[in-house]
Amino acid sequence: MNSVRYFKLLNGGAFVAQIVIEYREKQTDDKGDVSYEAEWKSWFTPGYRDVLQFAERTVDLLHDSPIPDGSQVRLNVFVAAGTSEPASEQFVYDKTSGSMACYNITGTTLNNEVSLLYYK
Repeated sequence: MNSVRYFKLLNGGAFVAQIVIEYREKQTDDKGDVSYEAEWKSWFTPGYRDVLQFAERTVDLLHDSPIPDGSQVRLNVFVAAGTSEPASEQFVYDKTSGSMACYNITGTTLNNEVSLLYYK
C-alpha cells in the first residue's frame, strides 16, 4: 500500500463539496504483526471546509489532522443533500512522506463520481 501525507480535491461538480478523511488506526500485536481496526472513523476538515464548484483544497494530514501516523486512510467527499462514496484507493498515512493523492469529483448532487487524477 502506498504512503500519503496530502490529499487534494478538485471540484468539477455542480455542488459544494467537503473533504472527509476516513481512517483506521494501525495495531501491532506482540509478535509485531500489523493490522488495522475493523471500523472506519471519519475526520472532517476543520473551520471553513467548503470546496466550491471549480475550486480546490488540499489537506496536510500532518498539520491539519489528529489522525495517527501509520493509519490506513482514504478520501471521502461529503456532498450536502447528495450522495457520497469513499474513494476506492487506500493509503498508509506517513508523516514523513511527501506524497499526494489528487482527486476530482464531478457530476451532480445525486449522481457524482470521485476519481483519482494522480498520485505523486
